[in-house]
Amino acid sequence: MEIIKLNLARNCLKYICKAYGINKILLPYYTCPVVWNSLREESCEVKFYHIDKDFLPTEKFKKNDFILYTNYFGINSKNCKKLAKKYPNIIIDNSQGFFSEPLGLASFNSLRKFFNVQNGAYLFTSKQLEQVFEVDKIELQPVSMQEDYEKFLKNELFLDAQKQIKAISPKVEKMMNDIDFETESIKRVRIFKQYEKVLKNFNNIQLDLNIGDIPYCYPFSPNSEIIKRKLWSKNLVLLQLWKNFPKSFIESEFLNDTIALPLDNAEYAEKIIEIIN
Repeated sequence: MEIIKLNLARNCLKYICKAYGINKILLPYYTCPVVWNSLREESCEVKFYHIDKDFLPTEKFKKNDFILYTNYFGINSKNCKKLAKKYPNIIIDNSQGFFSEPLGLASFNSLRKFFNVQNGAYLFTSKQLEQVFEVDKIELQPVSMQEDYEKFLKNELFLDAQKQIKAISPKVEKMMNDIDFETESIKRVRIFKQYEKVLKNFNNIQLDLNIGDIPYCYPFSPNSEIIKRKLWSKNLVLLQLWKNFPKSFIESEFLNDTIALPLDNAEYAEKIIEIIN
């Protein structure tokens, strides 16, 4: 597979649609709205599917269906491998799994979800477009939700308006070359395990951290109203993934109120654990 470096993960998906001539695709209900909006911008018909508590599709697909599967929280590599063996046209959304291996027809990740960069994404594909894309020249000061929530939102709104596929910014490429990936990986796994030790018994999501998985976040769907109140009473800035499901959806049993506890700040993690304890 070739690596194509673009400006945003959502634009990697647009690139895939163009390269493979995809006009109809299956994707999970549990995904970021940006995903299906980007597909519709490419005039791609979207059909949704449900996932179960193991984060696997609840239905069987036709062998040649184009399917988008999300590597949830960066810790669903086993599911990705299982589905890639079964469906040759599966596309893996590794936006939450930067360190995960490329699988399926194509896969892509998101740099800013893991590192302190303004944007950027790596697309892994065996089919390339002949088109040469303009180099991205935007200038944003990357900031986390916890550092400056207002600025974070402004950045997100700005990026939402970037509809055009562009080549990655040279500035972002240079910053990525300076990152110590091993140190970052070790830190994320360590903080994930700290959260898990305290929160596992209060979590509706029961996923094991497999060898080699480097998580994006600790996904926490509280099964205790007391825990919920403790978290929200402290006015912490927490990212919810994504909107809650209707009670008729199987996903509502284990995914509603899911928050993504960050793994890039050890002090913040200790603060959350102290509040819950």
